[in-house]
Amino acid sequence: MSRMRVDVVDDTFIRAAPAVIREQFADTRWLAQVWPHLELAVVRDRGVKGVRWAVTGQVDGELEVWIEPFRDGAIVHQYVRGTRGARAPRDVGTRHTLRWKRAVHGLKDRLEAGRP
Repeated sequence: MSRMRVDVVDDTFIRAAPAVIREQFADTRWLAQVWPHLELAVVRDRGVKGVRWAVTGQVDGELEVWIEPFRDGAIVHQYVRGTRGARAPRDVGTRHTLRWKRAVHGLKDRLEAGRP
């Protein structure tokens, strides 16, 4: 039996400097709250441009956050490519997306209000 693919693409504009946004992705406690269903291992740290992780858990594959400067802020792109983990719910992609949207919009609200 083949494992179900999980592919997620999301783009969110945040009116903050890319370097300020990037700082959040160095906070392992925040990452664990955002993605408690995944274990992350950094594959490529692109500095202010973002991070790529190998992931295991409910998704086996890779997750990337790319921070693209745009006008007076940046677009935060998130990509997930992989397969559903052995014990993952069938709707793991949807659950992951909803969890991410809550987190990235919380980050957006906080940074746009001038709070670190």
